[in-house]
Amino acid sequence: MPVPKNPAADEPRQLIRDVAYTRIRDEILNGQLEPGERLNDDELTAWLQVSRTPIREAIAKLAADGLIEMAPNRYTRIPKRSPEAYARAAEYMHMIRGFVIAHLDRVPAQELTTTRTQMSKLLPRLREHDRDAQLQFNDEFGELAALIGNPLIQDAEQRVRSQAQFHLQHEDSIIDWHGIVTHAETITNS
Repeated sequence: MPVPKNPAADEPRQLIRDVAYTRIRDEILNGQLEPGERLNDDELTAWLQVSRTPIREAIAKLAADGLIEMAPNRYTRIPKRSPEAYARAAEYMHMIRGFVIAHLDRVPAQELTTTRTQMSKLLPRLREHDRDAQLQFNDEFGELAALIGNPLIQDAEQRVRSQAQFHLQHEDSIIDWHGIVTHAETITNS
């Protein structure tokens, strides 16, 4: 009798630094790690139960994403939220969405059909300026960006989406609802 295959063996393996990056990023985005809070390597290694190297690599990537500020020999901390930073990130996301829309022919038909269905469900809520729908909309576009098949676009989209999500939590951040609804309508009707 053949030995059954472990279902986890079919899942792609992740580097420890990528797991650390994702866990820290998620805690920043959900507010568990708050703006202004200092990060300590020892506390992060104890929390994630990994060595210092993957923590430092994750922190460097999060700093490149704009989700962590660093000053050598002074601090590593979560930045303050800013409506200006949100506006910059949202503008970049708008540009990426335009690229994705221009290259929908590269998205497999079945996935595009699924996304169109999702967008049509989100549209009424987006027209009502529902922030939760806006986050779902961004996630849908993230999946489309990944399906384009250009890892540089996929990486840029994921990084700027994280930054936008972080800064959107500032009370003065202004969402371009018209641009979002227009892009959702374009996907739905394409």
